[in-house]
Amino acid sequence: MDYSEQEERSTISESGSSNSYDQQRPSFADEHGLMELLEGDRAYDLIYRNCKSALGDQCELLSILRNGFGNVGSRAKLKAFQVFQEAVEMKHAGEEGGGKARVKYGWCAVKKTELKSVLEYGFSQPRNDGCYGRGLYLSPDNALLECLKDSAAESEDGMRFLLLCRVILGKSEVVPRGSTQSCPSSPEFDSGVDDLASPSKYIVWSTHMNTHVLPEFLVCIKAPFNFNRSVKRLRSPWMAFPVLIKALSKFLPPTQILIIQKHYKDQQSRRISRSELIQRVRHITGDKLLVHIIKAFGHKVQH
Repeated sequence: MDYSEQEERSTISESGSSNSYDQQRPSFADEHGLMELLEGDRAYDLIYRNCKSALGDQCELLSILRNGFGNVGSRAKLKAFQVFQEAVEMKHAGEEGGGKARVKYGWCAVKKTELKSVLEYGFSQPRNDGCYGRGLYLSPDNALLECLKDSAAESEDGMRFLLLCRVILGKSEVVPRGSTQSCPSSPEFDSGVDDLASPSKYIVWSTHMNTHVLPEFLVCIKAPFNFNRSVKRLRSPWMAFPVLIKALSKFLPPTQILIIQKHYKDQQSRRISRSELIQRVRHITGDKLLVHIIKAFGHKVQH
C-alpha cells in the first residue's frame, strides 16, 4: 500500500490563546518536525482505515502525523534512503523480474523521549528481542497488531507511538528463530524475514537500519492498560481456528460464522496475515466471548 502519493500536506492550526507562553511554545508536531494530517487527506484516510481494520474499537487513534523532513539531519536521511534505493535496484538489475528495491511499509514502536533523535539522526541501536539476530525488526503494514503488542505503554494512560516507515527489502532471506546473525549472510541479500510467503517481521540488519529504513509517518494510539496481556492470551496456540469457529457457532448467528469462515479461508490462502485474522475475529466476537470459549474449550484441544 502506498501512503505517499498525496502531494498536498495538511496541518492543524492551533487555536489562539491569551497566554503568551502557550502561543510561543512549539506544538508537539513542530517540535519534532512533523505535520499533523487531517481527515480527508489521502494518507490519513489510508492509515486510519488500516489501523481501524487491525484494532477495531479497542484502541483510540489520537493523531496521524507526517515527517516533514524539514531539518538538515532528516533531509540527509531522506537523500541517503533514495540513494540506497537506487543502489539496490542497480544491484538486482540483471535478475529475473528486473531490478527492484521492493520498498514496503513497516511499523516500528518508539518511545516519546527518543522520537526526536530517531527522526533526525536515525536509530542508535538495534530494537528487538534478539530472536532473529541483531537488527531492527519491523512489522508489515498489514500487521499493526504485531508491532503494538510488543510496544510498552508510554504512561499510565496507555499512550503508544508507532512509526510507519518505508523499508528497502530488496532480496530477503529467511532468518530462523534463535539466529545470531547481524548482517546479510551473503552479498545477494539485503534484508531478512521470518517467512518468505507471509512475513510477520521485516529484519533490517544493524548495518542497514539507517540507510534502508525511512520513518515517514507517526501514529499516536491510546491502548487499554491490559492490551498487551489480552492480545497474547487471545493468540493462545493450543486452540486451533477450526475448533474455535465450531465453538463460536454455539453463540453467534450463522451470518457471523460465515464471515469468520471467510476470513479464515483468506488467511489460509495468505490473502491476510494471521494477526489480521485474529483482529477481525475479535472485532466480530468481542474479547469477553473469546476468553470464555478459550477457557471452556481449550483444555479439550490437543496440540
